[in-house]
Amino acid sequence: MLVATASVTDRAGIFRWVAVGRWSTLLLLVTLCYWPGLHGGFVFDDDVNILQNEALRLKSLDIQGLRAAAGSGHAGPLGRPVAMASFAIDYLIGGAQAYQYKLTNLLIHLCNTALVGMLAARLCQAFARRRARGFELTELPWAGWMVAALWGLHPLNLTGVLYVVQRMTSLSTLFGLAALVIYTRFREQTYEGRSQRPIVAGAVSALLVLSCLVLSIYSKESGLVFLALLLWVEIWAYQFRFSSEPMRIRTFDLRRSVYVLAGFAAAYLLLRVIPPMVSSGAYANRDFTLPERVMTEGRILIFYLRMFLLPRNAELSLYHDDFEISRSLWEPASTALALLALGALTVGSWLLRRRLPEFAFAWGWFLICHSLESTIFPLELAHEHRNYFAMIGFMLGVPLALHRVKEARTKRMFVLLFGGYLALLGFVTHVRATQWSNNVDWAALEAANHPHSPRANYELARVYMILMNQTGDSAFGEMAEESLTKATRAYLPGVLPFMARIQLAYFRGVEPDPALFDTVERMLKNTPFHATNTGLLNSMLVCQVEQKCKIPDQQAIGFLSAALANPTASSENRSEVLKLQAQYEINRMDDLPKGVELMRQSIAVRDKAPSRLMLAQGLAMQGKYSESLSELGRAATMDQHGVLRQRIERERLNVIAAQKLDKTSNAR
Repeated sequence: MLVATASVTDRAGIFRWVAVGRWSTLLLLVTLCYWPGLHGGFVFDDDVNILQNEALRLKSLDIQGLRAAAGSGHAGPLGRPVAMASFAIDYLIGGAQAYQYKLTNLLIHLCNTALVGMLAARLCQAFARRRARGFELTELPWAGWMVAALWGLHPLNLTGVLYVVQRMTSLSTLFGLAALVIYTRFREQTYEGRSQRPIVAGAVSALLVLSCLVLSIYSKESGLVFLALLLWVEIWAYQFRFSSEPMRIRTFDLRRSVYVLAGFAAAYLLLRVIPPMVSSGAYANRDFTLPERVMTEGRILIFYLRMFLLPRNAELSLYHDDFEISRSLWEPASTALALLALGALTVGSWLLRRRLPEFAFAWGWFLICHSLESTIFPLELAHEHRNYFAMIGFMLGVPLALHRVKEARTKRMFVLLFGGYLALLGFVTHVRATQWSNNVDWAALEAANHPHSPRANYELARVYMILMNQTGDSAFGEMAEESLTKATRAYLPGVLPFMARIQLAYFRGVEPDPALFDTVERMLKNTPFHATNTGLLNSMLVCQVEQKCKIPDQQAIGFLSAALANPTASSENRSEVLKLQAQYEINRMDDLPKGVELMRQSIAVRDKAPSRLMLAQGLAMQGKYSESLSELGRAATMDQHGVLRQRIERERLNVIAAQKLDKTSNAR
């Protein structure tokens, strides 16, 4: 008896070491695939969200600094404070080096890989249990590992790791997956009635799940979908059963009660919350309408599914702004086919829900994950990071299919094919990560793979302009001009590459094409006003003030006036343009009174703390110290998160010092 017990104990110990070995191997493989990309630089929105954000530059780990950093975000309605605070901590550790930020992103991805494995193991157990009573997890010891390997190595997830600012996505996923893992652990114990203290365990689990969901949502608003995913998991994996019996609260059937509440919540969202978010005004600064977006997203979802099954490095990209917009069901013709395919998959999953519940679950999981970013809301059309946790449901089918295979030879063939597919995923991810390790090579490949992408061509031109400034080699200027010209001729280019051509001409010491001035002014006035327009106008302002650009002042002011006249510009955009015009009048035209008046107009359009601070600076320059201090007080009151606290205090001291100096001078 003792020998038998020892034998069982030894086998359990061996199984544990095997599990540790396979998980360590997987995490090491994921690390090796991504490692080259850690040495690349910042790209795209990393600049405005991280490098230009002074609030992230912590000098010590203190509450006020973290609070200011957390409140400094402008992306999304909530500002994504958890993600912003994490960027500040990275700056404290490694400064402005991209390596530190990308290393943190990789660590988050590794944690997510492990969480995906934990969640997948329990979900596979639940679906296998529906087919065979008495099923135990030990019958599928590799289920979680297989799904985690597919997910962790898949190249479709690369931008969620190496594109630094998309930590917002991966961090939101981290907390969302943690919520699902905690929930499924509790439900596994209660489903068969194995929990000894279900009320206490339920209360603790509920608190942890709620905390994780809040952190997920405040990392990125897409964390809201994990609420729906929790319900989806309950419906398909646990079927509202407790100790093998339907769950009831007194005489009420819990399943029906939840469905009724979900119905009321959906009705409230559809009738009160969503309509203002999809109005014609919400789409004013987009190149597409609501119907066009819905039709285009149908094709984009099919593209995502194709890249999930067989990812091609040449098609994967940070930029997908060259994706043709569907102007009707037949323009392009693939629009109707894509929508028909999505409808067929939806109907098929419903009809097969009893025979293949895991397929219905996977398809619903995919649609839920895309419900916020790939449907009716006026966001950009396509980004790969939107699939960061959308494909997990489909991956569950791999170990479940293997579980059904009984013949040893067929099972070996299945395992060989799986290993080959994993190797393919890892290879593509490693190649992409290597490309991301050098910003010059990366930009060149992005532009080569997506020649009709305005952003890819502009980014390549920007890299060449940096090299021109660093080396003084005029050949890089010619290459930048060529790339910018391609950007202006690409699919639906914005005004940015046209303005960049004007600035580049001055940097190269030549006169810009006169037609560019008319084009820029016309586009600023008549085309959809993008958020990047204020950035390019600010770049023009700096270039003019530093006398690197020689745009005639009336022409430069004409650009600002054209932007103000654009009917699609939001109140926030108009306020920002008025601030830029005020700065131009003060710093370039030396007209302080007009600049102060423009600042007041900016505040009248949209009152914000930075605008009050800027007005206070202008008033102090006029010698109106009392008014300046009053405006600084208002700015401090409006600065709820303390983002501008140090700047306001520094300006207050400057105003007080100037006031004392004036009094001393007058007394003399």
